[in-house]
Amino acid sequence: MDNNSESIVEPVKKRNRFNGFLIIAIITLPMLIAYIMFKTGLGIPSSTSNKGTLLQPARDIEELPLNNQDNTLARLISDEKKRWRMLVPVTKECDEICQNHLYISRQVHIRLAEKAYRVERVLLLLDTLSDDAIDNLKKEHPETVMVNTTPAAFNQWLSDSNLPLSAENYYYLIDQSGFAMMRYDISHKGQDLLDDVKKLLKFTYDN
Repeated sequence: MDNNSESIVEPVKKRNRFNGFLIIAIITLPMLIAYIMFKTGLGIPSSTSNKGTLLQPARDIEELPLNNQDNTLARLISDEKKRWRMLVPVTKECDEICQNHLYISRQVHIRLAEKAYRVERVLLLLDTLSDDAIDNLKKEHPETVMVNTTPAAFNQWLSDSNLPLSAENYYYLIDQSGFAMMRYDISHKGQDLLDDVKKLLKFTYDN
């Protein structure tokens, strides 16, 4: 290759390399900024438009001991399946608050329509439920993930957060990296959760 050819090829290589870096930055930067904001609260104004309440500090779901129904160790987060998750605590009694949270999370998931695959519903069983109760949950709330933990472990997981009441009185939104970063209670409508989820899906990517 002569000198003239080299002088043409080298700028092209540099331009292609720059374009490659630019594309990667465009894809990854919004996710990185969103993660830092939700993890630290940095840059989030007090008049935030979120309908839910930011959980501070955000809690890593992998720090909460979880088991599958067969008592094997459960792991919700994987690199192959990056999803937002709605975490709904379920007790043996599952009172009106519990039933309301189950209903809202189900209806919001349905209303997400073609984007529903990007959000996973997780039922966090805090007690040992009967086979009939498990079967009823599977019937009323199909395509959910069921995992077990203990009330003590769950409340300990959230013990240093800004929860004013018992942790089971809330349901939680978990980001793609596995951090519980928003909480909702009986005062929140389904539209509140739907608006938050749609906004977050708009500014993040699935794999």
